[in-house]
Amino acid sequence: MTILSTLHTPIKTAMIQAGADETTDPVIKQSGKPQFGDYQANGVMGVAKKNWA
Repeated sequence: MTILSTLHTPIKTAMIQAGADETTDPVIKQSGKPQFGDYQANGVMGVAKKNWA
């Protein structure tokens, strides 16, 4: 088990509870800028733009 796989399930669950589709993918990646944290969930913005634009 990796950190990325550990983060995937709770972030996906939160996205679905917030209204995202069941097939949503949180797209977890390591952050390219350490000042913003170690990991980022790139799929969140895509879902937000799609569902609430």
